[in-house]
Amino acid sequence: MIKPSFKFGVVTLMCFMLVFALSPGHTVKAATKTVPAGDVAALRSYLAGANPGDIIEVSGTYSVSDGTIATSRNGSSGNYITIRGTGGGATFQFTASAGNAAFHIKNSYYKLENVTINSNAKSNKGLLIEASHGYVTNVTVKNTTAEAFKIRKNSQYWLISNSTAQSAGQGGKFGEGFYVGDADQNWTTLPNPDRSGYITFLNCSAIQTKNDGFDFKEGTHHIKVIGSTVDFQNTVPESTVGNNGIFMRANNVQIINTTVKNNAATGQAFRTSKTTASDGVSYGSNLELKNVTVSNIAGAMIYTNYASNKLYTDYTMTGVAGGLYASGSQTATSANPSSFAEMTWSGEGGDTYGF
Repeated sequence: MIKPSFKFGVVTLMCFMLVFALSPGHTVKAATKTVPAGDVAALRSYLAGANPGDIIEVSGTYSVSDGTIATSRNGSSGNYITIRGTGGGATFQFTASAGNAAFHIKNSYYKLENVTINSNAKSNKGLLIEASHGYVTNVTVKNTTAEAFKIRKNSQYWLISNSTAQSAGQGGKFGEGFYVGDADQNWTTLPNPDRSGYITFLNCSAIQTKNDGFDFKEGTHHIKVIGSTVDFQNTVPESTVGNNGIFMRANNVQIINTTVKNNAATGQAFRTSKTTASDGVSYGSNLELKNVTVSNIAGAMIYTNYASNKLYTDYTMTGVAGGLYASGSQTATSANPSSFAEMTWSGEGGDTYGF
C-alpha cells in the first residue's frame, strides 16, 4: 500500500476548507465593527465587506471630501446590515461635491440609525434609498440642493422614524423633505411606473423645506405619515415647483395625527392631484386624513380631485386663510373617526402605531 504523503494531506485539507467556506449552506458570522471617528476610508472598507447581521458603529464627525458614501452588500431577512451612530451619534459633513446623493443605500435589508447627514449644498439628495426592506431611525438630513430623503426605483417596505429633513433646497430649484418615487417622465422603464411603496413615516419632521414637506409621486402606493410635522417656519416655499405640506399623486395614503403649519405661500396643507400617467392609470385616490392639524397658513387646508378621498371629522384648523378647501377642489367624503382603520401589511412599517 502506498501511503499518502504529508504534502498531499495538507492540500486535501485546504481544498476541503475552501469548499466549505464557499458552500451555499455556510454562514459567515456577523461582526460588530467600530469605525474610528473621522475615518471615512475605514467606513467604506467595512461597507464593501459587510455581511448580513454586521453592525458598523460610527461616532463623532466625518468630513467627506471625495463623493458619495454608498452600500455595496445585501443584508438578509432578520439579519440587517446596521450602520449605527453610537454615543451622541455621528455627523457626516460633506465638504466637496457628492453629486447625486450624499448617502446612498443601494442594497436591501439595512438599518441606518442615529446619524446626521449635512450635505452643505454639495449633493442633490441627502439620503437616497434604492432598495427594499429596512429601517431609518433618528436620522437628520439637511442643506441639500434637492430632496433630503428620496426613496425610489420600486423600493418597498421601509419604516422611517424620528427623522428630520431640514433646509432642503439650498441654492437649487427643488427642495422637498421626504420624497417617494419619481414623476412619470423620470420612470426608468417607461411606461412601467415606479412602484415604491409600503412605507411608513413615523414621528418625522420637514423643517423649512424650499418645496413640499412630503411628496409622493404617481405610481407609488401604501404610504403612511403618522405623528409627523411640516413646519415652513413662515418662509415662502417655491410656488412654481411645489409649496404644499404634503403633496400626493400616490394611491392609498393615510395621514394620521400630523400637523402642517406656518406656510406663508399659497399652497395647501394637503394636496392630492388626479394624474393620468404614461401607463394610462389615474393616480391620487384613496387618501385618508385622520386627526390632522393645520395652523397659520396662507393657502387652504385641502385640495383634492377625488370626492372619494376621506376627511375624518377630528381635524383641527386655525389661522387657515384659504379655508377648508381650495378653489376648484372637490369636497372630500366626511368620515367618523370611529370608522378609521389603519393600513397594515406584512413587512417593515406595516404595524399599527397607536391605533
